[in-house]
Amino acid sequence: MRVEDEPSSEWQPDPHRRQAAYLYGLIVTGAVLATAPDDFRLTRVAALLLVTLGIYWAAETYVHVLAARTLLLRRLTGGERRAIAADGWPLVAASAVPLALLIVEALVGIDTKIALDLTLAVNAGLLFAVGWRMSRDSGLTGVRLLASAAAAGLLGALMIVLKTSLH
Repeated sequence: MRVEDEPSSEWQPDPHRRQAAYLYGLIVTGAVLATAPDDFRLTRVAALLLVTLGIYWAAETYVHVLAARTLLLRRLTGGERRAIAADGWPLVAASAVPLALLIVEALVGIDTKIALDLTLAVNAGLLFAVGWRMSRDSGLTGVRLLASAAAAGLLGALMIVLKTSLH
């Protein structure tokens, strides 16, 4: 085994994980919005969204702790476990705008079906915008930048198609 193949004796954070977690959080948010029944109250949908993302975050944190422990061949320190949990938190934080929109829609009294459609469209826009920002930050320009951002936005569009086919 080469020296660079040997596991490090220290846990090293994954520098792309926070950005990936944020994008993944928007994808899961879209899936929850797409599958939420139109007869649910918006506050129930908001709670369902938050609980679902919390479960995903806990599961992802667990598997990252387990993987880090396996690679390092030792127990992780409390600081390492907290850092792993913090690295995955953007998965939940990604739902802030859709959650806020659901709450405003509930306060205004918008019909659940219309509110879910609107929130799903906003979520698709967020996916495009985050895809654009991440693609631009990675050095993409021109058609490649647009194609990469469109691919992220397409995930949101697919959630709209899923909702249409389910309801």
